Amino acid sequence: MNKKLTPQERKGQIIQTSLQLFAVKGYDNTTVNNIIDEAGISKGGFYYHYSSKEALLEDIVQMLIGDMAAIFEEIVARDDLSALEKTNEYIRRVTAYKGDKIVEVSAFLSELYSGGKNVLLESKIYDFARKHVAPVMKQIILQGVEEGSFKTEFPEEAAETYVKLFVMQQQEITDLFYEALQERDEEILETIKRKYKFFQKLLEDILGLEKGSLVVEEEMGGTAERMGRQMIWGSDPGLK
Repeated sequence: MNKKLTPQERKGQIIQTSLQLFAVKGYDNTTVNNIIDEAGISKGGFYYHYSSKEALLEDIVQMLIGDMAAIFEEIVARDDLSALEKTNEYIRRVTAYKGDKIVEVSAFLSELYSGGKNVLLESKIYDFARKHVAPVMKQIILQGVEEGSFKTEFPEEAAETYVKLFVMQQQEITDLFYEALQERDEEILETIKRKYKFFQKLLEDILGLEKGSLVVEEEMGGTAERMGRQMIWGSDPGLK
């Protein structure tokens, strides 16, 4: 006998099934019926949780950003780390989180951002991130200013800009990463790594940090390149 799922477990099942289908078929080509059939649930079971595929999409976005915000809040609460250490720990943890879901999330976000067809949802992504992530980043910046490692007169504005840049950069990078996988184009991975290097410089300038203080290029750029090569060429990144 199949175990009866709680409403929260059922939502998780719908989300996971949807992400897998989006990765294979694309968001536009995935229907509610596809999700229902793949998840093995009734139509009423789907609509009990979501009024439409668009409502499901918005919930997935909030889940992804909510997970990242929870990671941030956990790190900020630690009193054994400096502000710079907290920032770099967040970068490492988020990179690992995205790495665990790289195929589904990259495909999903690429579909979401392509062609500007979800402008309203893109705006909601930024608003949600600004509401949940920016205040936490502000706490880190204030700590860093007090410690002397961060040098900015505008902690609130710096935090909001930090979030805005992360959202914008995520849009571009996920699209490039998914393109690299589809086209099996290794040069795109080099472009991604260079963009992470530039992104790190921007963040360091905004936060008043010394050059090389952050681990964006090393963690995010390096991880994207390694995972991309493995997914394109096989388990050995040197294989071509």
